[in-house]
Amino acid sequence: MFIEIEKLKIFYHIEGEGYPILLFHGWGGNSNSLYPIGNNLKDKYKVIYIDFPGFGKSDIPKFSFNGEDYKRIVLNFIDSLNIKNYTIIGHSFGGRVGIRVAVERKDDIRGLILIDSAGIRDPKTIKQKLSEKTFKFFKKLTLKLLKGKNKEKVLSFFQNIFGSKDYKNADGVMREILVKVVNEDLLPILKNIDVKTLIIWGELDKELPLRHGFIINENIKNSKLVIIKNGSHFPYLDNLPKVIFEIKNFLGEIYG
Repeated sequence: MFIEIEKLKIFYHIEGEGYPILLFHGWGGNSNSLYPIGNNLKDKYKVIYIDFPGFGKSDIPKFSFNGEDYKRIVLNFIDSLNIKNYTIIGHSFGGRVGIRVAVERKDDIRGLILIDSAGIRDPKTIKQKLSEKTFKFFKKLTLKLLKGKNKEKVLSFFQNIFGSKDYKNADGVMREILVKVVNEDLLPILKNIDVKTLIIWGELDKELPLRHGFIINENIKNSKLVIIKNGSHFPYLDNLPKVIFEIKNFLGEIYG
């Protein structure tokens, strides 16, 4: 199904009946990414999947979004479907959006589940700083010396050398959006989350290290951290039974 929000077609689908559970996928994913979780909840809950703008079947944003823009789209989506008493399950980038929604909608939301959530910005390492300076130097040189297609080709070459995996896989405005959102530090707003929160983290996550999970746990008052032993950035794929067990227990405490 599609819904139009701010002149963007947003894809979503719903399975099951009961209290609503909103599933927010990670960067580069889509509404199917969290299917292993949703498929295990639909027997008791109404599971609502959504493709964020720029992902899956949803339209690409017409301008460079930031985290607040994604939050606004989601809030409009929630209001349009008149969703109440919901719990959000957000993985990685989806956790970023979930955090913002939880801060904004204290009365509507019943629970927040963050799985290897983005939102904590580490100080840049010397290697990262050097890489950025090198890229900026070559970019400036390219813009000064070249024009037209040659300029675009050379810029793309350097972007692919110095950019992250997500950056390389993104195109156009989505690259601009990625740069914006990864530099947003949500640590200052975590203390504003009042809702009961479950934090699930892969012990061996190389993309968002476990220390981020501890930081989030320390800064959200009513939260619990569950570490998935030997888990990666996708702990629900590494040990689905354990993740589902923790999620069902959490939802049981909220909804009874």
